[in-house]
Amino acid sequence: MKLQRPWVSIPATDKLGATRGSWWKSMVVIGVAVVFVVVVLVLVDTDHLSRGWAYACLPIAIVAAAASRVLTIFKAAAEDKDHTQP
Repeated sequence: MKLQRPWVSIPATDKLGATRGSWWKSMVVIGVAVVFVVVVLVLVDTDHLSRGWAYACLPIAIVAAAASRVLTIFKAAAEDKDHTQP
């Protein structure tokens, strides 16, 4: 019987994680939205865009922040549920 090192074998066989499911795709979309908002705010601050752009990006930033929190809560609940089942 060959003993396996748990620090090598566990992550390779564990189905849980950030890349499982569509969670990571949603987080990439949220990340792109955050980068877009930051770029627009920098352009507004340097007077390349009008102040209206900053106000237009405000709802995008709020939705992205809320969506990342909600998705993380759902992902944590799913991971916990999967991990506790035999």
